[in-house]
Amino acid sequence: MLLTKHEGETFRNQTVYISGQAFIRCQFTACTLVLRETVYHLEGCTFERCNWHVDWVLMWGSPESVREIKALVGMIEQAQQQQTQVEQSMQAGSVPSTPFATGEASAGT
Repeated sequence: MLLTKHEGETFRNQTVYISGQAFIRCQFTACTLVLRETVYHLEGCTFERCNWHVDWVLMWGSPESVREIKALVGMIEQAQQQQTQVEQSMQAGSVPSTPFATGEASAGT
């Protein structure tokens, strides 16, 4: 499947369909990210206050399905942890060198 490539783009307050797309070093702020069962690619993207709508069938006995969803959940958790660190740093009066979470995940690529 050929993916539509987005590189270095910023998305704010939008609904973005991740499926069928490749996002490289893109920034997502306050977006709703929609992911369905198809190929996608996320590399070096940042996420701040995004909601995820995930529509995915996990097939019984399919380690690939479980691995892909775990990678996605891991990326979301990393983004939330880094955002919390940023907020704590800002409350303490220091400015962090990396202002947003950076995640990297791919599925089916």
